[in-house]
Amino acid sequence: MARSMTGYGFGRAADEGLDVTVELRSVNNRFLDINLRLPRALYPHDPEIRESVRKRIERGRVTLVANVEYIDDQAPDIHLNRPKLMAFARQLEQLRRELKLEGGLRLEHLLTVEDVFVASDDETYRSRLWKLCRSALEEALNEIIDASSVEAEALCRDIVERIVGVEEQLGKIRVAAATQVEEYQQRLQTRLEEILSDERIDRNRIETEVALAADRLDISEEIVRLDSHLRMFSAKVNNDGPIGKTLGFILQEMSREANTIASKCWALEISQAAIRIKELLEQVREQVQNIE
Repeated sequence: MARSMTGYGFGRAADEGLDVTVELRSVNNRFLDINLRLPRALYPHDPEIRESVRKRIERGRVTLVANVEYIDDQAPDIHLNRPKLMAFARQLEQLRRELKLEGGLRLEHLLTVEDVFVASDDETYRSRLWKLCRSALEEALNEIIDASSVEAEALCRDIVERIVGVEEQLGKIRVAAATQVEEYQQRLQTRLEEILSDERIDRNRIETEVALAADRLDISEEIVRLDSHLRMFSAKVNNDGPIGKTLGFILQEMSREANTIASKCWALEISQAAIRIKELLEQVREQVQNIE
């Protein structure tokens, strides 16, 4: 089933004092763009998390936020990075003396240093944390995919209705085009004969020019190509898997044919139908941009 590129998913896993949550949000994007916001303890698993998302989602800008909460006394032991802190303090004190600043070094100055407090490197703890993260991530991915599938189903229904509208307008064009060239040719020839009544004018030349002008109004090829694109689009929109890019390419071709028909039409009914087709295709294009 097709999927929308917009969605939300949430997952949670808890065990023995550890509570891990994962939130996923996705919006439209031409390609897959994954933005991770992880607690420091999960930094080493950044590549694995990205790969898990990449296996399930192919397009869109995806934001993943993971949080870890410690229940009771289950937080890992914290150690002070004393060498780093002392080196920073010495540099601050030296800078204070050189700039002749008043006041002394305070604790809040030192707390701005990154990685002053370091969690203990406990393999058991890290293994438990990663196991919970994977479980929460899987739940969030399942939820966002389910939600995007439901939204895509509604989008596809709307798209199909608009494509049916395009087919109806094309039917009107097909009927009007059957007589457009002949009517134009007859009217042009009559008008030219009224204006150019001089017998010295070459009648054969007039007829040739009239035929050439009328031929430029022939839109039978454009009608056939647009009809073919419509059939291809209708077949593809019901396919499973990522279809957004393919539908976008087909829409480009349909718009090209519709523009050509609009530029070559002479009959009012063809012009009106061509304009309506262009409106419908633009509406379809906006919807297709939401499909993965």
